[in-house]
Amino acid sequence: MPYEQNIISFIAEGNYTSINPLNGSVSIYAKTLKKFELELSEQKQFVRINKSVIVNLLFVNKINKDAIELCNGTIVKIARRRKKKLFEILSPYTKSCDALK
Repeated sequence: MPYEQNIISFIAEGNYTSINPLNGSVSIYAKTLKKFELELSEQKQFVRINKSVIVNLLFVNKINKDAIELCNGTIVKIARRRKKKLFEILSPYTKSCDALK
């Protein structure tokens, strides 16, 4: 399944995963977040930031030491064990989301 650039995040809901695109039309798939993570492993802009969320780094609006804010206003907590890796790879992707509005 090719993942378009307009997907903001993947959110785990038990054995289901909701996919949140930029246009706001959420889709739910009967597939675990782990399976999506494996499929997305070659697409470097998708990063799992905690046990329940994979984000598209192209849509990160703000970041602080504990959480990130996505372009759609969603604030997601960053897992302690994933912080270091996230901060190492995030800087090239961080941009203002004003152009997307």
